[in-house]
Amino acid sequence: MLIDGRRIAEKINKITAAKVKKILKRGFRPTITVFLVGHRSESEIYVRQKERLAKKLGFGFELKRLPAKVKQNVLIAAILRLQLKKTTSGIIVQLPLPKHLDPYQVLSCLKPETDIDCLSDVSLGRLILANHIVEPPTAGAVLEILKDLRINLAGKKIVVIGSGLLVGKPLVMLLMNERATVTVANKATKDLSVICRQADIIISGAGQKNLIKPNMVKKGAVVIDAGFSFQQGKAFGDADVAGLNKKGARVTPTPGGVGPITVARLMYNAAVCAEKKLKF
Repeated sequence: MLIDGRRIAEKINKITAAKVKKILKRGFRPTITVFLVGHRSESEIYVRQKERLAKKLGFGFELKRLPAKVKQNVLIAAILRLQLKKTTSGIIVQLPLPKHLDPYQVLSCLKPETDIDCLSDVSLGRLILANHIVEPPTAGAVLEILKDLRINLAGKKIVVIGSGLLVGKPLVMLLMNERATVTVANKATKDLSVICRQADIIISGAGQKNLIKPNMVKKGAVVIDAGFSFQQGKAFGDADVAGLNKKGARVTPTPGGVGPITVARLMYNAAVCAEKKLKF
């Protein structure tokens, strides 16, 4: 039972397009800017996806390429200058950054009003307090899927595999806010199969092909695959989708699952931030 991420993403995109249309009528063109440091093939793919959708929805789009050896203070200064522009509705620092750059310091110079990836220390802190402006796109995408499936999260046993900044950590906060019972697994976790078999919902962002196998999932469970890895130029998720599908689990495929919703949620965040600037 495959979950159609593209269908869910299209619903979000329609809402975002309507918001952008209203903003444009006010004579204000919201613009999304991506800072891309160095060259990584995966990052280039992600940036092109964002640019294509941003323009389709009516946003302005800027790509600022910086050399891989750029100094940290130069990158931060460029971000701070851009935040002063009224038309800047969203800033994305494409990750990962080169090793000489501290991602926490770079990301934390972002104001919540332009931090559409929701990765600054202030934005993440607001998730804990449940007074955030926007939600991290991938974590928000997971919640969109659960909402589309009409699942009441209160009391549900949920296993989150991976505790990274992009998926695991913010997602755990959002799920806790919904009163779910959350278990977090990482590389040090023992007996992962046993833990997963007890879960109503498994959400994986490990980036490891076929990590989630059919014998790890109980009948009727939901598996949301937010992991992503490349092998020989082909994209893979964390779940053995074919095996899980035969078992009757509801599962997101890769591609066409969490990915399209994540980009849609990113654009939605930019529209919300633009509305905040105009005080809609």
